[in-house]
Amino acid sequence: MIQLKPGIPPSALNKPGKAADRRQSRSAKKPKSGLHFERVFSDAAVRPFDQIEWEHRTAEITDDSGQIIFKQENVEVPKNWSALATKIAVSKYFYGDIAHGPDPYKGGRESSVRQLIHRVTRTITDWGIADGYFADAETAEIFYDELTWLCLNQHGAFNSPVWFNVGLYHQYGVGKNAGAGNYFYNRETGKAERARTQYEYPQGSACFIQDVDDTMEDIMRLAMSEAMLFKYGSGT
Repeated sequence: MIQLKPGIPPSALNKPGKAADRRQSRSAKKPKSGLHFERVFSDAAVRPFDQIEWEHRTAEITDDSGQIIFKQENVEVPKNWSALATKIAVSKYFYGDIAHGPDPYKGGRESSVRQLIHRVTRTITDWGIADGYFADAETAEIFYDELTWLCLNQHGAFNSPVWFNVGLYHQYGVGKNAGAGNYFYNRETGKAERARTQYEYPQGSACFIQDVDDTMEDIMRLAMSEAMLFKYGSGT
């Protein structure tokens, strides 16, 4: 059975996040309302993952000589997804090591598109809850259902670094015991700081523009910066 980690409990909405506190302090006279969403694609009575048909496939990629360079068997994908979409999602975006089994919560590899999409959309929704963006718990779940539906039915897709990185820390705990990550903007200090762990502040942008001075020292600094951006799937 595919396991999907639940999100932040609705009770968290009673405790506005730090971002909400800052917004309120900047405009004390303006009543706090939060974001509202209405259902357009999703159904309140049926989870997005239960609105479609699923099937199990083998995702396999071969080189020009016919040699298999990637293969993952028994992966669960939407029945209406093409073979190409299956190969890309499974080979490029599924996280984990096949040798460790099919349970990403135990160090294994994702084996279902459910896990991939839930990992991203649940994490984004939980960030919104933690920062006090939603008006109420119902709105937060509508946002999650709508975003999940759009991705699941291929009406929209995030760029590669989002699929690579978002949710690994928050869903599976990846990087909690690893070294420092890349830099993130700390809204409390107003500065860019090095993340203490990998993936806690995931790199979600695909492209970066970097400057470089005409000195050997800065050229070498650029090389290190490029390598760190490339490590998490982005380009410059």
